[in-house]
Amino acid sequence: MPVRQHQARPPRPRGRVVIALVLTLLAPLLLTLSATTLAAPAQAVDEVEETDPLAVSIDQLDTVSLDGRTKGRITVRGKVANTTEEEWAGVNVYPFIGNTPITTSEDLAEAAELPADALVGERIVAEGAYAEIPDLAPGETYSWSLTVPRKLLPVTEAGVYWFGVHALGATTPKTADGRARTFLPLVKEPNKPAKAEKVSLVMPLRRSVVYDADGSVSYLPGWTRDLRVGGRLYRMLETGAEMPDLTWAVDPALLDAVRNLAEGNPARNLAPTDEPVEDPEESGSQSASPSASALLPSPSASADADAEAPTSEEAQDAQEAATAWLSRLQKALAGHNVLALPYADPDLSALATSDPDLLASARKQTTKALAELGIKATSAVAPPTGYLDRAAVNLLEPGAVNLVSDKMFRGATPVIADLDGHEMIVTSSGAAAGGPGPNDPTDAISVRQRLVAEAALLRGSGKPLVALLPDGWQPPQDAASYVAPWTKAAWISSSTLPEAVAGHKPTSVTAEKLRYPRREMRAEISADRIRTANELIGAGDMLQRVLTHNDEVAADILNEALTSTSYSARRGYTDAAADALTYVGAQLSSITVSVPPKVILSSMKGGEFQVTLSNELDEPVTVRLDAITDESLRVATSEPVQLDANSKASFNLAASMRDTGTHTALIVVTDTKGNPLGGHASVPIRPSQVSGVIWWFVGTGCALLFAAIAVRLTRRIMKAKKARTSTGVL
Repeated sequence: MPVRQHQARPPRPRGRVVIALVLTLLAPLLLTLSATTLAAPAQAVDEVEETDPLAVSIDQLDTVSLDGRTKGRITVRGKVANTTEEEWAGVNVYPFIGNTPITTSEDLAEAAELPADALVGERIVAEGAYAEIPDLAPGETYSWSLTVPRKLLPVTEAGVYWFGVHALGATTPKTADGRARTFLPLVKEPNKPAKAEKVSLVMPLRRSVVYDADGSVSYLPGWTRDLRVGGRLYRMLETGAEMPDLTWAVDPALLDAVRNLAEGNPARNLAPTDEPVEDPEESGSQSASPSASALLPSPSASADADAEAPTSEEAQDAQEAATAWLSRLQKALAGHNVLALPYADPDLSALATSDPDLLASARKQTTKALAELGIKATSAVAPPTGYLDRAAVNLLEPGAVNLVSDKMFRGATPVIADLDGHEMIVTSSGAAAGGPGPNDPTDAISVRQRLVAEAALLRGSGKPLVALLPDGWQPPQDAASYVAPWTKAAWISSSTLPEAVAGHKPTSVTAEKLRYPRREMRAEISADRIRTANELIGAGDMLQRVLTHNDEVAADILNEALTSTSYSARRGYTDAAADALTYVGAQLSSITVSVPPKVILSSMKGGEFQVTLSNELDEPVTVRLDAITDESLRVATSEPVQLDANSKASFNLAASMRDTGTHTALIVVTDTKGNPLGGHASVPIRPSQVSGVIWWFVGTGCALLFAAIAVRLTRRIMKAKKARTSTGVL
């Protein structure tokens, strides 16, 4: 018979008994301590748990559950790493299993929160059931594998059991120096076979998307790491392609960012785009999966990218990774149910309170983006935290798939909740929470085994398990070996989302039953960030009106602005929208106007003066000039003026005045709707000061001149008559 040993700590000194007695007597006093005071020891325990000298992981487990039989074997594989600065020798990795089954989802949730050094199972030390590890140098990692005969797992009752491994060094034969834990359900067929448990997995295809001020995708090394073969996003596609009846929840902002990377990550495009293009509706109907030609950059786009200056090494690496990922995406989505999230997966509760119109814009952009890619999808929302406040619930679309967590409801949770006609499919918060520590709760095995554990506890209830995988989920390195045990479990019925909830009628709930924690309210995107996003959208509209031949830049900037309101932006430390707004504002302000130092009108009734418009952009623009003056000065606005790229143009503006004073006109460059772009110049204007007096003097002078001429002519005539009289001439 195999010898089993409990995981144990070193024996306690007897003095601790006295301490325990004192603490018991002082318990009422200790209960009055503040939560802050009590938090310090807990934090210290967590820090101790993280200092295990041997870091152990479970990377493969060739079964998802046990049955009532005692035949067969279980193979477990993983890694052990030496985290110390000393060499470790004589390390063995032993499997262990719990004694008592967990039978409720609530108990499972409590078990997942137990500290890593809690006593949860019995170690199996039978010869051949453990793995022997060679000497481990500091920082060295070793891959181990062990096979456990089913007969060495003494569990017979249905429920969920602890399962995992302990790594022990030669000098510590009783206390684990490293550990990895997960859950392993035992599912027994009753006398009357129960129906298979419907399990619907929803895999969110979304990621934090941040753009630089010039419109190029930011943080390229992170994108390359995630998109390349073996990266997290690539492994997600491989796993999704293997998983039966999977439902994808796709954020089109992710697809657009990857396509931008595949094109070489160019900056925002201001070049002409108003050339006629083929209507996608005329070229073919939409399909459930995209075509490779729609996803990958067009040959012309690639040629344009190649014609530009050579990209950086980072951009080239990201381009290669993005191209490979897009090629893999087609196969991953093919044949699966696809849900379409609002563009950039915006913070629904924040927008519902601050700007519902922005949410409508996000939905419109999703429809446009997926139509261009030929992807047919159902409109949906799936907040990563699982929560929506009442205002966000009121904005849910009829006919859309709305996924929320069971944590959002007080008391028993229905399969489908209905609040005043707004239907929500309820997902499992336990399944999304992942596995227990000390391992990453969102690693592949932790998430899979928590899923099957929750499904096993639901079996026979008549309720399906709907699970929205956590965003931080780490897909397996080998998708086929990961999915195979899932598909072999006869008691699991992999179902699409519509199949899983079919036959379940919505249950009416009241607003009082909803929960929206304060931490959610504090985490929401701020109203200031939403305001900045709207300002950026307005600047994008203005830039498009200014560019003579570009009719797409406003949509591009709208998409960029939406990414700054996403759930992932809650964790952002920089405001990308503010940086982009400054950048676009500088581009608009590069269209300038120059005026004379001063203008003197020849008449108060009217005159003209010359101004010069300059376009420093590399694209042609169409603008107008407006003038801001007081009531005594009037300057006529100009008609729309077209300027070529990097060019200047001069023309005259008409002005008139009501008095003889000096007045200042502010000449402003605007778009065709009269919105100021930023360029401006001021000019003082006054009429000529001599105009009225000069005309008086001129008139008087003319009168005197004509009078003198008349007097002189009269004298000459009189003198001539007098001369004739004196000579006798009549």
